[in-house]
Amino acid sequence: MLQYKIENDKIKAVGNVDYLGVPKNVLPKDTQKVFPTDYDGWFPFMRMCYSLGDLGIVSSLFQALKTKHPRMKIAIPSHEYVNSIFGPLINTWSYDGKTSGAYNMDIIWGNNPYIDGIFSTGAFNTVFTDHDRVYTELVNDGEQIRSCDEPLVEQILRRFGFSDEELKELDLSPQIYFTEEEIERNEKLLDKLIGEDQYGCLLFSARSQTYKSRWEHESMLFEAGEKFKGKPVFFFSEHPLEGTEWDTFFPERIDFRDLKLSLRDQIYIKRRALFNIGYQSGVSDASFGSGTEMHTLGMTNTIRENCIRGVHYYFKNGTKKTY
Repeated sequence: MLQYKIENDKIKAVGNVDYLGVPKNVLPKDTQKVFPTDYDGWFPFMRMCYSLGDLGIVSSLFQALKTKHPRMKIAIPSHEYVNSIFGPLINTWSYDGKTSGAYNMDIIWGNNPYIDGIFSTGAFNTVFTDHDRVYTELVNDGEQIRSCDEPLVEQILRRFGFSDEELKELDLSPQIYFTEEEIERNEKLLDKLIGEDQYGCLLFSARSQTYKSRWEHESMLFEAGEKFKGKPVFFFSEHPLEGTEWDTFFPERIDFRDLKLSLRDQIYIKRRALFNIGYQSGVSDASFGSGTEMHTLGMTNTIRENCIRGVHYYFKNGTKKTY
C-alpha cells in the first residue's frame, strides 16, 4: 500500500509500505514532545477517506488534542480543498450519488466546538492526515499479518505525542455535536413516537451495493435481539422484516424511511437509543456513544483499525469480539 502526505496543497506518495504509519518501537524517545504543552499554533488535519464511518471513528480526535494542548487551534479542509486533493475519487464516498463525499464532513464534524477554522488552498505548507499514525504491534489474524486491532484515533494521537496512559484516560468513542435546534426537533419527535419508553435501532443495510442483500450470518445477532426483545425500535432495512426473527423480537417498529429524516437526525436518534443492532456501516459507527449498546455484524473476519472500543463485533467466521 502507499503512504501519503499532503504538502503545498498536493498529495504525495511517501512510498510503498507494508503497514500505514510507523511501529511504536522505532519512535524517537522525545516523541512525547511533538508539540509543546502551551502550543498555540495551528493543527491542520484532513482524513484520507470520507465515508461517514471514516470520519466518525476519528471524530474524538479534536477534543482529545485540546485536552493536551488547550491553546492549539485546529483546522479542517474546505469542501473545495478536499475536492482538489482527491478529484473524482471523492465521489466514491457520496451517499446520494449527487453531492461530493466532502459533504460528509458537515454531517459528522459539523458544529464541533473544538474545530477553530476551515482552511483552503495556500493556508498551510503541510497538512496532517490519518496516515500519520503509530501502531503498537503486528498481529496474525489467520488471513494475513497486519498492524494491530487498535482504534485508528488512538494510533493518530500516539503519533502526536499521547502516551498509552493518556489514551486510557480519554473517551475516544465517536463524538457528534448537535445544534440546539436539532436537539429540540428530535426530542419532540421522540416524545411523540416513543414517549418515556426506552427504545432501540436496527440497521440492515450498507452504503456499498455489494452488501445490499441479507447477510447469511445475520443470525449471530439474534442473541442481542433476544436480550432487548419487546422494545420499540426504529429501523432501516434492505430486506423485509415481516416473518423474520426480528418481527418476533420487535413487533413495534418505526421505519426511518417513513420519517424522511436527515442523516444527522437519524444519527441523533440512534445515539439516544438504548441499543443498536445491525450491519457494520458508517452510520452505525458514527452512532456509537452517549451510552448506547451496539452490536455490529461485519462482512470480514476482523474489523481492523476501524474498530471502536466498547462495540460488540460479530464476524463472518463465527467469532465475536469487544475491543
